[in-house]
Amino acid sequence: MSEYQYIGFRAIDEPVSKTNLAYMRRQSTRARITPWSFDNEYGFGDFHGNAPEMLRRGYDIHLHYANFGVRTLMIRLPVGFPDEATAKPYLMSESIEVRKDKKGPGRILIIEPGFEPGDLEDLWDLDDLLDRLLPLRAEILAGDSRPLYLANLAAATDSYCDPDEWHEPPVPAGLDDLTPAQSALAELYALSDALLAAAARDSPPMPTRPETGNRYNEWLARQPETIKDERLAALMADPDAAVRGQLLRDFRKSQRPELWPTAHLARTMTQLTSTAEEIQQAQSRRKAAATARSRAQKLKKMASDPSATLRKAEQLVKQRTLEAYRQVALLLADLRESLTGTKDSELAGQYAKNLKANHPTSHNLTSALRKQGFLKR
Repeated sequence: MSEYQYIGFRAIDEPVSKTNLAYMRRQSTRARITPWSFDNEYGFGDFHGNAPEMLRRGYDIHLHYANFGVRTLMIRLPVGFPDEATAKPYLMSESIEVRKDKKGPGRILIIEPGFEPGDLEDLWDLDDLLDRLLPLRAEILAGDSRPLYLANLAAATDSYCDPDEWHEPPVPAGLDDLTPAQSALAELYALSDALLAAAARDSPPMPTRPETGNRYNEWLARQPETIKDERLAALMADPDAAVRGQLLRDFRKSQRPELWPTAHLARTMTQLTSTAEEIQQAQSRRKAAATARSRAQKLKKMASDPSATLRKAEQLVKQRTLEAYRQVALLLADLRESLTGTKDSELAGQYAKNLKANHPTSHNLTSALRKQGFLKR
């Protein structure tokens, strides 16, 4: 397996300043760099830039992916967590780190589970995945505990966590109704649908919260007109000005944290995995039953009008391709099964023999029919 690494950064609230953009360019000579994004891929070599400092200097989220087990996600929180005490239980893992700024309330959330090469299936379109992860930051800053729970769950599934020693943090409301960004986070760390369903059992219902736009309007209405005029003028003079970021930081600082409803279940990973296996087995049984019903209906339809299947087989034979011959043989096998026990039970077999007789030099057709038991070896 060849080595592949992806390094990505995104700015969310405001573009990186010209001064800081010069710093970003010094971190890599090969990356595609804009005030809003930084992307680089490696087949050989490594990224030697200072990712935490790049976040402090303007980018808001960073993804480092490598197909030999690295899946590091960093999120810059300019005013920290809405409520440090509420966030703390989700951060109690060796695979999750929170770095404090030397000055101010800023934090960098680092999610870094450890996986061995081959533990997880490879991911592709990493730049698109990173874009889908962007709303996580706003969700965390708004007090939504689901991204932090998923991060902790990902840490519990890494190669070094004891499934009996890990006890889950408070289970947040709405875990059975993830946002697109939260689903992307689960995709990044290969959290299966069954495991998520197991974790969501007994999760409280989603809380009712005011729309973000309404909260913005209420906050803006309380701001002095002179300040609003100054910021509007700055935005009109420079569409890439840092005004939006300043406004959002001031808004977030003014908000009282709204506690996200949770349930304290403290299940181990062993318990969650066992429940997930039950859910997966039930899903498999339902899927198998649905497949069986669908096949029964298909065979019933074929038996009611065998000539339609034979016409389709004839059309496929005319294509003279390996795949077409394979489909012909499968069609005839289904027809044979559908007619079992009827007066036409030999129809498919006879048609196969006729095909062999009419196309004696088509070795691929003969091979396909032989694999389905129509012709003797």
